[in-house]
Amino acid sequence: MKTTSWLALLLLLLAASQTKAQITLQAEHFGSSRYRDENNNNLGDSKGSAAVYQADVKIPLSMKVNKDSLAVVWGVALSGAYASLTNKNFTQEMVLSDIVNAQFSLFNMRPLNKKWNMLLFAGAGIYTDQTQISKMGARSVLGNAGAVFIRKINSKLELGGGLAFNNTFGYPMLFPALYLNYNAPGRYVFNVSLMSGFQASAGYEIHKSFVLSVIADMNGQMALVEKGGKDVIFTHQYIVTGLRPEIRIGKKITLPVTLGISAVRPAYFTDRNLKSFFSSTNQYQFKSSFYAAAQINYKFY
Repeated sequence: MKTTSWLALLLLLLAASQTKAQITLQAEHFGSSRYRDENNNNLGDSKGSAAVYQADVKIPLSMKVNKDSLAVVWGVALSGAYASLTNKNFTQEMVLSDIVNAQFSLFNMRPLNKKWNMLLFAGAGIYTDQTQISKMGARSVLGNAGAVFIRKINSKLELGGGLAFNNTFGYPMLFPALYLNYNAPGRYVFNVSLMSGFQASAGYEIHKSFVLSVIADMNGQMALVEKGGKDVIFTHQYIVTGLRPEIRIGKKITLPVTLGISAVRPAYFTDRNLKSFFSSTNQYQFKSSFYAAAQINYKFY
């Protein structure tokens, strides 16, 4: 199965377990590296670097406590990403230069009992290579909806699953949706999250205002475009590892900075149809490169 399908689900599946209002801003830089085919061969002298800028906002609209003293939350989530790919020495169009992703979702988190919650969500997003609104077409718009059942295993771990609907392949389809959130605060800090992307970290709290962690993250962007008279999907995905010092300013603001490597950065076109869902060919990618990122997180509580 291509990573395109996995990426599409992650971009569309809003897992809103953290119901408090928060804002996240992030800038990422990928150093220049060679471009290679699925057989790990360099494609001439083609190479490229990238910069990605992202913003995420989550705002609860209402919160009511039911008769069992459990909270029912309605909220909205907004997110946007702009990826600028600097490509050199390509003899044909194999990599886009710009990707714009923007999503809006309405979510409802409601308890079924003291152990189980149900997350309902619906929304839409645009996934395009155009930076001007007037040039963004209907083919780049995706709708999404779904339901995920989440079980609280203990105070640190939540697991869940359900179904998600979207029109990634041009027609409505149902996909399985998975949910994982593990958070173990303390002097030794461990986090694993499968929500919007995948994040894992293990850290040590050197001071209450400073934490040093080893991280591994997976994220990406995609664009729904026309190429050669056909509707296609362009995938830009990456797995990064490195060290992340994090400065905490009070209880509301954190400033993580990541230095490491982009272990793999696939960037390729695939046909926008169900057959491509199961295909494993043409996964062109950039080789490993230097990676750096800076982030600001603000929580309203």
